[in-house]
Amino acid sequence: MSPPANPFTLAPPSALSQTYTASCHCAAFTYTITTSPPLSHPSARISQCNCSICVKNGYLMIYPANTSVTFLTGSLAEFKSYTFGTNKIAHYFCGTCGASCMARSVDPTFFPDMTCVNVRMFHGGEDVWKGVERRLADGAAL
Repeated sequence: MSPPANPFTLAPPSALSQTYTASCHCAAFTYTITTSPPLSHPSARISQCNCSICVKNGYLMIYPANTSVTFLTGSLAEFKSYTFGTNKIAHYFCGTCGASCMARSVDPTFFPDMTCVNVRMFHGGEDVWKGVERRLADGAAL
């Protein structure tokens, strides 16, 4: 795993992109995520945050733009949400199956315009992201 870095930035633009489908366990929430670069690209990274909620939920995150996340079933407003600490980030989960799917800033001055997406929800499972380098995100320091 790479040393701690600031993973909370959008990936640099790339001519390459790929769209992935993800869902909660019961599929009440199904969505697509378009990432650039694709997770198969050598420069792709997944963040493993050390804050308490990310550790307890087992989050492995990527950070696409809000506009790169499209709901096929359900909507962001229909998720259950949870905030803690500074209350700047809402963590979204399915109220039926409990799967923790994503997080997003609720403070327009704090990491705006990006969604933290849990790659563990991707269809295809670990085969989609298992070879991607992980980097430590020091979310506990925020």
